[in-house]
Amino acid sequence: MLTRIQPKRFSDEIAEQILGLIKKGKLKPGDTLPSEREMASSLGVSPPPLREGLKKLETLGFIEIQPRRKIVVKSIIGKSMQDPLAQAIEGDIDMVVQLLEVRKILESWAASRAAQRADKAHIMHLQEVFEELEKDFETDTLGVDADARFHLAIYEATGNTILCHIGFTIFDILWQSQKLTRETMFKEEENKRRLLEQHQAIFQAIKDGNPRKARSAILSHLNFAKKKILELAS
Repeated sequence: MLTRIQPKRFSDEIAEQILGLIKKGKLKPGDTLPSEREMASSLGVSPPPLREGLKKLETLGFIEIQPRRKIVVKSIIGKSMQDPLAQAIEGDIDMVVQLLEVRKILESWAASRAAQRADKAHIMHLQEVFEELEKDFETDTLGVDADARFHLAIYEATGNTILCHIGFTIFDILWQSQKLTRETMFKEEENKRRLLEQHQAIFQAIKDGNPRKARSAILSHLNFAKKKILELAS
């Protein structure tokens, strides 16, 4: 009835250790893993079992091994959901607005939770990204990448790994539409000023540890975005 227990292979242990870091949020979507040489040295294994473990994670969809052996953590939200959504949203203002409504649900909770849970490292990261966004606005750069990183940093500060991956997927889908919207919005200097003030208010509320203000600030920002998108579509 019972069968002999087989010792785990090094490759399985390696895959489980990396997967554990992904589940705990210590490795986030878009993060780059160390080189194979560094990982093999840290783990005390030879390259073959390491590559086997990495290949297993790539097959399962947790990482992507890019040219020149760059290894990037992927979102755990599969392409079976991401690709159809991206196609449905592309060029469709109504679908962009619907996704914005979903963001309001997720990000109002995320901002409130981040205000409660953000530690010094989270606050420093948020400040760094906000300063990048500020520089982009000052130099008339669209700031789409910095904006996405700012909102993702809020997700990260909640300590909720699933939410981080959902957020990463949403912003991956939204990137192109965000770019087009910003190009139009930035024709008016007032819009740029208001967007920067809104992000600053969100950051300050999280830094101050005020969940109510953080929730209110991010809803004001997303409602403003929705209003402008609908104005651009009319």
